[in-house]
Amino acid sequence: MIALKAIVTGAPGSGKSTVVKGACEELQGRGWRIGGAICPEVREHGVREGFEIIDLMTGQKGTLAEVKPSDGPRVGKYYVNISDLEGICVPAIRRALNQADLVVIDEVGPMEMKSAIFQNCVRDAFLSGKNLIAVVHWALTLRFSSEYRDARVFEVTLDSRDFAVEEIVRFFEEGATKI
Repeated sequence: MIALKAIVTGAPGSGKSTVVKGACEELQGRGWRIGGAICPEVREHGVREGFEIIDLMTGQKGTLAEVKPSDGPRVGKYYVNISDLEGICVPAIRRALNQADLVVIDEVGPMEMKSAIFQNCVRDAFLSGKNLIAVVHWALTLRFSSEYRDARVFEVTLDSRDFAVEEIVRFFEEGATKI
């Protein structure tokens, strides 16, 4: 058995992050040590105001992006917080590369790609001997699946998301080695 790489992609709102969260919870329940970072939405009064960063091993939180203007680069209506991306998310991924059975990166998208340090960290994770699950923005999927040919692509759609968790868990449980 070897280290496996999974790319989870799909249209905005398809449930990619929810699927990855479910797969991680299931694998954790089976004894897997999970690390890395997730970036859930921040909503106020039902309106998305930004994205948080959460280190899965330490629980440390920060801000990835928010609609409130800042000096960070702008992507759509959001201003990216490069400081927290590089100060929380990157160390979370690096920690997981050293200590976890499965490295989680949620997500690799236009906001995150504003940081060369983050890009290098993602490359290191894909090239590592660690199991990896990365949510990749649909616009970057072809690039990543071409560059990292050993990664399996899971496309989440409204029709597939109900069984995608089980499919991803089976992929790792049947083929990967806990490292």
